[in-house]
Amino acid sequence: MTGSVVELSQVLHLKTGVSYLENDYMLATGEFLDKVEFQSFHLIEVPGEEAYAANSVWVNGKVLIPEGFPRTREKIEKAGYATIPLPVSEFQKLDGGLSCLSLRF
Repeated sequence: MTGSVVELSQVLHLKTGVSYLENDYMLATGEFLDKVEFQSFHLIEVPGEEAYAANSVWVNGKVLIPEGFPRTREKIEKAGYATIPLPVSEFQKLDGGLSCLSLRF
């Protein structure tokens, strides 16, 4: 395994703007769309006004997505993924994303 550094200038955490789904697909928004580190993936562009939805979680063949981001949900489903919208607006107020709220093994 190897690792690399991804410089961030607009967000605090990597998973704020990019999430790996599976099969080389990623959700990405903002500065992550142009990062060379992600160009080998199939990027699903999350519109700037729906940037919070870039922090989604793929689990057991479905994508958990924050409720209220219809354009992003449509793009994920168009890529062939089933989605489960979740009401997390209270966490959103504190910049808490779905990956922050999940415990995965």
